[in-house]
Parts: sequence; structure tokens; C-alpha cells
Amino acid sequence: MRRVRLLITALTLLLASCESYDCTLYNYVGLYGSFYRGGSAVAISDTLTITSGRKGIVLLNQAVGTSSLNLPMSYWNEEDTLVFSIKGNGYQARDSVWIAKSNLVHYESPDCPMTLFHTIQSVGSTNEFIDSISIIRSSVNYETTENLRIYLR
Repeated sequence: MRRVRLLITALTLLLASCESYDCTLYNYVGLYGSFYRGGSAVAISDTLTITSGRKGIVLLNQAVGTSSLNLPMSYWNEEDTLVFSIKGNGYQARDSVWIAKSNLVHYESPDCPMTLFHTIQSVGSTNEFIDSISIIRSSVNYETTENLRIYLR
């Protein structure tokens, strides 16, 4: 009886050890950006709202004192459109930003969910209150480093 229990315990441990998955727990892929004016990092003291251009989904809602962004990117579109709306004392402005990108399927194992990494190819804007945008790091993946620098007027 003791041998049977020992055998069942050993088999249970062996089977349980085969079920260990090596999936990353932090699998968020996001676009990181910062605001600059005159070469220095700044915070936008006015109210900033960012929506996706095609469907108008709110990505950032009425943020005040924002100095950086962390936004999701579309999975399969080759270009993302973001609409930046800023409201201050007596003024309101909107700027559209286009991000051309390529999408790369990232696959770790059959047990892990699929994610998409992106490579930013170009960025443009309507230049209402955004002066220019520089690509600092074109690869958008699990890393939380700055991808874009948004220079304000």
C-alpha cells in the first residue's frame, strides 16, 4: 500500500511539473511618448483628451498635468490616427496625429496568448498645437521606453 501511494505521488508530481508555462505576465504592448517644448520636457497644464480617429474611442480622458503618454495601438491597421484635443482658459485646439506602422505577430508558445509588436515607420500631424514629432525608438513591444517625443508650439 505504501508503494502504491509513493508511486501515485511521484506520478502526480511528474505530471504537474510538465504543466509549467513560461508565459510573460506583463504582456501589454503600448506606445510611450513625452511632451517637449524648446528642447525641455514639459507637462501640459491644460485639459488633454486623446481619441482614436476612426471610431472616436477615448484613450485618454481629460488629463491635466500630463507629461507623458501610454497608449494602446491597433492590432491590424497599418496606420493609427489619434486626435489630440486640448482645452484651456478661453481656447480650444485639436490636432490629428498619424502613425504608420508595421505589425509583427509575437508568439511565445501554444499555451501563451498571441500579441502583436509594432514598428513605427513614420509619424505626422496637422500641426495645430503640435510643432513636430520625433521617433525616438521605433520598436513598440513589452519595453516601457519612450517611442515618441511630441514637441509643442
